[in-house]
Amino acid sequence: MFGSGKRVWKFYCVVPCLLLLGAFSGCSFAYAAPTAEQSAIIAEQTKLIEANPKDYKAYFRRGRAYYFAGLYEKSEADCAKGLQLNPNSQSLWVLQSNLCRKRKDDLGVLKAIREAQRIGPLLAGNCSVEVATLSLLDMDRECYDRWSILLKTFPNEPDLYYYRGISAFSLGMDEKLVKADLSKSIELAPSVLAYQKALKLVKSASR
Repeated sequence: MFGSGKRVWKFYCVVPCLLLLGAFSGCSFAYAAPTAEQSAIIAEQTKLIEANPKDYKAYFRRGRAYYFAGLYEKSEADCAKGLQLNPNSQSLWVLQSNLCRKRKDDLGVLKAIREAQRIGPLLAGNCSVEVATLSLLDMDRECYDRWSILLKTFPNEPDLYYYRGISAFSLGMDEKLVKADLSKSIELAPSVLAYQKALKLVKSASR
């Protein structure tokens, strides 16, 4: 039904919203020197690590501060050390997923988010990252099925309807299903322009 527009669709709809997810979760995608607050956190956590090199929480807090400051290599090192000390830290796996997104390592993102889910429930935003990544990897059937499951837990999360609509579009499913999901996302969050743009693209493609 939609066929040849699939890759264009994903470029214009999935990628921009992944960037939005990063912005809303406090992720920095541009380099900036540490703020005074971040520098203070880094210094404080460094002292804790020097006093106790096995303090994985200190590695997480310092790694997160490095991340927000745009110092990704240092954040990567702290995240890796923290996970080595405690592979069951959900916070570290979420940080790792953000770092993988920065490196555009889709498989790494998927692994990190699923490790975080193995440990315990995640917020809707983190779940959205997982399934949007499935879409980018062209795992559309799994993507659609996963959205449908997540909607049972987060029935009022607009991103879930939005991305399920994208999955249905990529799978060539009934146009009515696609429009219904995109319309629901707009109903729940009418100010998000990406949702409106996606619905317009679907309507244009179906003409």
